[in-house]
Amino acid sequence: MSTNAPLSLFRSLLRQARNMDNYNFREYATRRVRVGFENNRNLAGDHLDMALREGREQLDILKRQVVLGRLYPSAPSVMESVE
Repeated sequence: MSTNAPLSLFRSLLRQARNMDNYNFREYATRRVRVGFENNRNLAGDHLDMALREGREQLDILKRQVVLGRLYPSAPSVMESVE
């Protein structure tokens, strides 16, 4: 396992979260990624390996959700139109 694996996984998860079509899902996914990595910041050894494996599974799920979101787009949220 590379020492850059957690950072790479974090970036990949955030990138996929930003691709979510629905504002609420996008914000929830982004928040969950950050909170999850913050909670697991001090893991090492087997616990780290298990957390990375679970994170990769979550990345696969998030990728599928992004595809589904693109197939069935929702109306823009009021929060997205404020700029």
